[in-house]
Amino acid sequence: MLGNGKSKSGNTPQKLLNLIGTGTTIKGDIQCSGDIRIDGVVKGNIEVSQKLVVGPSGKVTGDITGSQISISGSVIGNVHADETTVLHGQSSVTGDIHTKQIIIEQGGVFNGHCKMGDNLNPVMPKVNETESAK
Repeated sequence: MLGNGKSKSGNTPQKLLNLIGTGTTIKGDIQCSGDIRIDGVVKGNIEVSQKLVVGPSGKVTGDITGSQISISGSVIGNVHADETTVLHGQSSVTGDIHTKQIIIEQGGVFNGHCKMGDNLNPVMPKVNETESAK
């Protein structure tokens, strides 16, 4: 449901759901305070305060950040989830994942590094130049 976050009575807030449908391409960064589902194409970074779903036809080229992230489509970029990341059977992720928990279903493809646990910093520590020269 797309809306202003209030019920018809105006008293109880509703959960916001944003949808980027099949056939839609967005170029640019997205910030969302509700949930978002992507079935189209996004070329840019996505920051969601709640749940982000990349549907089977969804394609994201950019970093994504959210509380819960569920991927059935394709992501090229880093993923940072405060809670859980789920890669469904037909998903493809190329990039690093930082998450509290990860679930990778059979058939899911993940190419990158994964760091799990509480209190994760979304920025990977840099290798100093003297170590990389070894």
